[in-house]
Amino acid sequence: MSIMSPAERARERAVAIAVLADLALCGPFVAVAIWSGSLTMIADGVRGTLLICVGLVSYATLRNINRRRTGNFEYGTAKLEQAVSILIAMMLVVAACFIIYKIATKVPAASETGNAAYLATFFVTFNLFLNTAQMLSLRRAARDGASIIVVSQYRARIAKTIGSVVVVGCVALDQLAGDMMLSYWADIVGSTVVAVIMLTTTYGMLKEAMPDLLDRSLAEPMQMEINKVLAQFFDEYDDIIRVRSRRLGNGAEVEITLTFEGDRPFSQIAGILDRMRAALAQALPGAQIVLVPQPAGHHVMA
Repeated sequence: MSIMSPAERARERAVAIAVLADLALCGPFVAVAIWSGSLTMIADGVRGTLLICVGLVSYATLRNINRRRTGNFEYGTAKLEQAVSILIAMMLVVAACFIIYKIATKVPAASETGNAAYLATFFVTFNLFLNTAQMLSLRRAARDGASIIVVSQYRARIAKTIGSVVVVGCVALDQLAGDMMLSYWADIVGSTVVAVIMLTTTYGMLKEAMPDLLDRSLAEPMQMEINKVLAQFFDEYDDIIRVRSRRLGNGAEVEITLTFEGDRPFSQIAGILDRMRAALAQALPGAQIVLVPQPAGHHVMA
């Protein structure tokens, strides 16, 4: 059984606490949202419910990664993490579309008063404090950028917290203002802001995830760093057969196939490869580097 690092435990704990806190609040929040008739609160509840489902999947995936239960993924789990990130983004789109539909079909009507209004205001305010606390916790866990899942959860929580600020103001106006048209427009503005925040968050997450899933090559400045190292060791290998590189989560994967003269001892070749690997690691911090030696005259298919 693999032993997790303190950083991995902290990331896992942050995601677990965030999901459990949302689960505890979800039922009462949605019930009060329906009772009060606040579209803004309903929109926030729908978004929160969908993100809880994705949060559970994210947590399960993170547990498997941290416990090294992903042995079938020989090239790492970055794509798996990005797939979960895309799932989060897609759920945000679904929620945003539902909210837009409700906005388009909403008509002015008197809001609930009394206990429903006070409870609605209380729950959205409590939700704001809860989101802020979880956002700060996830921020600490995502600071090193080592886990795409935790970073995605953190970004989703930022959007949720910002949306909660708007929700508190709009729900308070909607439920407590006592003016039907003011309540109507406060509800429309609040739910619209929630939808826009979700769509903006979705765009950012997809923009980052898709290049990794499509094996986008490294940016030119990073490729130049690889070329500098190859030039530095030019006299120590015979030829370059292949150089492949791609983004790998927040880092990179570099595979270089080189040929060496057949009469060189393996210990000498191994020493050269070790020095090249160290130079590449210094030029590309966090990169996964694979150097493949071949005898001179031997070529592999690209």
